[in-house]
Amino acid sequence: MKFIKRCPFFLLLLITGLLFSALAIAGKNNVYAAQSYDPLKAPILSVLFTGVNDDIYPWQIFTGQTRETMAQADSSGENPDLLEEEQGREGETIPSQEESASSKADTTAGEKEAFVKSGEGSGKEVNVSENEGVSANAIETEKEAGEEVLPPIEPLRESTRDEYLNHISADIYGDAGVLRAAEYEFSTVDESYFDDAMFIGDSRTVGLRDYTDLTEHSDFFCETSLTIYKVMEEDFKGKGTIESALASKDYGKIYLMVGINELGRGTTEDFMAEYTKVVQTLRQLEPEAKIFIQGVMRVTGDKNSSDAIYNNSNINARNNAIATLADNQNIFYIDVNEVVCDEEGNLNTDYTFDQIHLLGTYNDLWKQFLLEHGVKNS
Repeated sequence: MKFIKRCPFFLLLLITGLLFSALAIAGKNNVYAAQSYDPLKAPILSVLFTGVNDDIYPWQIFTGQTRETMAQADSSGENPDLLEEEQGREGETIPSQEESASSKADTTAGEKEAFVKSGEGSGKEVNVSENEGVSANAIETEKEAGEEVLPPIEPLRESTRDEYLNHISADIYGDAGVLRAAEYEFSTVDESYFDDAMFIGDSRTVGLRDYTDLTEHSDFFCETSLTIYKVMEEDFKGKGTIESALASKDYGKIYLMVGINELGRGTTEDFMAEYTKVVQTLRQLEPEAKIFIQGVMRVTGDKNSSDAIYNNSNINARNNAIATLADNQNIFYIDVNEVVCDEEGNLNTDYTFDQIHLLGTYNDLWKQFLLEHGVKNS
């Protein structure tokens, strides 16, 4: 008792630390599932602080709201609890988003068609904010020039309200985009191929940066918890934004892999609309670059079967969506899952320390995959 009276501040710190650790442990397999954690480098409570930095708060563990649900509510002005009360018959399209979903689908299709070959003549002076709605005339210009333009792949249906409420990423595109992207014959290249490459990504790309020698050739713009919703506004430590980097240096290749942190947020349409906008912006800022859309790396079988959000069904659905953006001329879809997954299509358990991220040495598999999927200038 005397010690407590003499050191109340120490006691407060101790209790707070224990409380934060308990919250981090409780959320590790829930709202903080996608946060990378190495017990040899940091205490468990670091998971909580990393999550808070990414707008994932402790009370979401108990309310059942993930950051994705809250972010969707914030952006739409709707209360997710009210949405649940309004739930209608099974299979019904999301009532509160019916008009916006239809409008968004039309916009996304229009953007996809417009930017398939857009970017010509834009140079480095493009003001993206003034050119977000690229004219569909771009595709006509390409036709007049005699260049083949692949038709856009339309979604088979819209996500249902039930899928939205249960954080299910609807596979609304099927494998049409993946199959079309696979028609391209990639070339094996050497490491000098990456001398003019930019890599953009989340904590998985951080691993590629830290555990391979690609940094000797390429520039990496990656951060833990990065999402497609933040990628263009992120101020990367010591490097500035993507836009400022593209304005100051010419890049011949841009590699993009994000998507694991976005699982459970909104619908497949929401994710696809933002992904389309980002790829379109990259095309405008660097029209001569080849853009490599990298399929989101899957999780292990145990993670897949135990997690309602961070599972391979959701990952595959979103990969099928972004693959439709590939035109096999300026934009290419590649999928590292081909070399890091087991025979059942799950991330190989021997290659990971937390069921989500690759162990350091296995990032070389990813690097080798990239070396075997180069695009030679025609």
